[in-house]
Amino acid sequence: MALIMLVIISFAGLLAARNSATFEQFSNNMRTNQVARVAAEEALRYCERIAIDSVGGGSTFPADVGKILATVIAADDVTTIKAGAWNTKSRWAAGALNLITVTPTYGGQVYDGTSSDPLRDARLKTPPSCIIQPMVNDRFLITSRGLSSDATVANTGILSSGSEVWLQSILTPTVPVLSANNGVE
Repeated sequence: MALIMLVIISFAGLLAARNSATFEQFSNNMRTNQVARVAAEEALRYCERIAIDSVGGGSTFPADVGKILATVIAADDVTTIKAGAWNTKSRWAAGALNLITVTPTYGGQVYDGTSSDPLRDARLKTPPSCIIQPMVNDRFLITSRGLSSDATVANTGILSSGSEVWLQSILTPTVPVLSANNGVE
């Protein structure tokens, strides 16, 4: 009887250990995906500021404004947008001509992998990046890519391991806004 109970307790212990390991893997996957999402969001917002600055004649991002693609997406249909330069793998390789890389600055702190404090530093091996492509009607298609801290990217720009999040927005920086006296500015 004691041997039967010992076998049952052993199986219960093995099942609990297996469930614990599975939960740990699930939690790690969620964390790496969230790191990639935050990095992609940071890159998207950064490139939106660059696009707005380029239309407004500002000079806050002089080097990055020069990286805006010259080819205009000529129509608003899905097929034409999918054929845009952002959808070419070689444009996402490190050092590509129109690729804008971003050093995340969450909460005013720079997260570039150089800190000795592991709680402060996300230690991203590959910084988030984005591409800005003009569209018809004075708009921009902005595509960003964020990678997790454990992501490995080949020289071609293709992800080989880790988490990757892609975000896109269509920005119209010259949309008229309503002023305080109900007039258009």
